[in-house]
Amino acid sequence: MKNISPKPYSHSTYTYHYRPSTQPATPPRKYRPWGSYLLSILILFTTVGSGYYLITNGIGTNNLPTNKVSAASAAPVIARPRASQASLTAMSQKINEVIARYPGVQIAVSVTDLNTGSSYDYGVSAGYLAASTAKLLTATLYLQDVENGSHSLQETVGNYTASYQLQQMIEQSDNDAWVAFNGELGHEALQAWATKLGLTSYDADTNILSSKDVALLLTKLYQHKLLNTDHTKLLLSYMQNANETQYIESSVPANVKVYHKAGWLSDRVHDAAIIDDGKNPYVLVIFSKTAGDYDTQAGQDIFHTITDATVTTFIKSKS
Repeated sequence: MKNISPKPYSHSTYTYHYRPSTQPATPPRKYRPWGSYLLSILILFTTVGSGYYLITNGIGTNNLPTNKVSAASAAPVIARPRASQASLTAMSQKINEVIARYPGVQIAVSVTDLNTGSSYDYGVSAGYLAASTAKLLTATLYLQDVENGSHSLQETVGNYTASYQLQQMIEQSDNDAWVAFNGELGHEALQAWATKLGLTSYDADTNILSSKDVALLLTKLYQHKLLNTDHTKLLLSYMQNANETQYIESSVPANVKVYHKAGWLSDRVHDAAIIDDGKNPYVLVIFSKTAGDYDTQAGQDIFHTITDATVTTFIKSKS
């Protein structure tokens, strides 16, 4: 593919154009007949008298509400729906049943209700070799550097522009792009970024992450706590088009948005997603690992059953 040459940042220049006033010159002074002055005096006395009457009869400004916006005119507070305790209990039981059904698979599940901030974690809490799910951390750090001016989406990373490489890394899980970005950023910067975000399990040298920390990363991304609005939308658009949809995404209703990033090796499959029906968004992260070669059929059953349980809790129970 042809190398896309980098382009420098361009800053918009605003030019303000002033035009001459269209108002006419000050007209010559005209004198009004004395009768108009008498009418003005009568109106003044009437206004003062009415004001005195209102104040003395308790209808003046002393009885106005002290708040700048009255309760009647204030915007109504709309309570966001929450999953019921019964549905949360049913979800937990179903997830734990799946974990128990596959003793040969090491499973970790993290769920975060984005309306309430409540988190639920199941299975093995230790860090996993994160595979390509860690590409999300690399992407957010690079975009943060773009925002602070130390990098650009137009500069060359590897053999192509950073913009192109970023899209390939998330949508197609391109490892060459990932290696190029990590080389540009450095492990020390990645580690510092993870620490700043509160990801306690991350190890930049070994690519270790827990499902709980990936859920935290996605929560902060959704809440616009990592990137500005434009870069948040950009990254989410790539995640919406990311490959490997046969795990979490295939069990989500077609009218519900899924932003995800999967990762896999010969012995594991991970998937991390933001699931958003427009009312009850939540994060679902599932890590799964086997001692030998990964059984894809069993893996898909694990992902589908767990995802179904969360969809029932956060989406279908609210329909």
